[in-house]
Amino acid sequence: MRNVLVKDSFLSRQGFWLFLALGLVLCVLLSFLPYDNTFWYKSATILYGLSILLYLSVFLTKEGLLYHASSVTLFLGLLLNLTGMIRRSIQTYEMGAFHPPWSNLFEALTFWSFVAGAIYLIIERKYGVKLLGLFVLPIVFGLSLFAILKANAEIVPLMPALRSYWLYLHVITAFVGYAGFTVAFGGATLYLLKEKYPSLSFLPSLDILDEIAYKSVVIVFPIWTASIILGAAWANEAWGGYWSWDPKEVWSLIVWLFFGAYLHTRQMLGWRGTRSAWILIFGFISVLICFFAINLFFPGLHSYATD
Repeated sequence: MRNVLVKDSFLSRQGFWLFLALGLVLCVLLSFLPYDNTFWYKSATILYGLSILLYLSVFLTKEGLLYHASSVTLFLGLLLNLTGMIRRSIQTYEMGAFHPPWSNLFEALTFWSFVAGAIYLIIERKYGVKLLGLFVLPIVFGLSLFAILKANAEIVPLMPALRSYWLYLHVITAFVGYAGFTVAFGGATLYLLKEKYPSLSFLPSLDILDEIAYKSVVIVFPIWTASIILGAAWANEAWGGYWSWDPKEVWSLIVWLFFGAYLHTRQMLGWRGTRSAWILIFGFISVLICFFAINLFFPGLHSYATD
């Protein structure tokens, strides 16, 4: 039986860029419909959940028809998420309080889910490792669902310190980092699974899984570093100091140290395999602490506790 879990995805077909362009145009057109932004976010969340079921079905049934359906469903979910982001930006403009859709807890979670899903599809297009979706997409779905059920989706004007071009630069780089570390976590988890159960023929080789995890980190680590630097510059402009030992600043540095240690041990000490995978696992735990525990439960300049 042909292995449908490791092969080229629909994203590698000729005409993908046309498909993508049409999707982006559709997002813009849909965003001008008189629906609240939350309608599109909720629709995206439903498709994320459906895509998980389809990815699981590919794994259980080895049915080739489901292979493309699962990727297309995720792609459509990302388009609806993007539609919600565009629509929300339009609504903030109409209210006279324009800001990009990543300034509060609701917006941050839905933006994280969008970027993580998009990076995963890029990885799937390159490597065709379908099973990786079963580890990344539940996180994408969980982030979006948490935003819908628990976060305040009300649009409110930004506080004065946030009304800055730094909001675009610092937050985008931070969430690209979050998303890349999410995909690296999925790759590391699959590596450990393959190593423990080498008979799992539907998984790619350990070298490919190691490469997926490594490239996810090596690409976004400089971006995360830039986020910390940009945040310091923004803090100096807004509050008169580059570093105040705010809990979020400290944990952002801890995340940087975890993934920096991963790259250092790999390049300087030649670490590969299990030890490196576990560094990524614990590094992703630090990412979750950095965002959820620190933002929700610790008072500070980055706190979402009041959201």
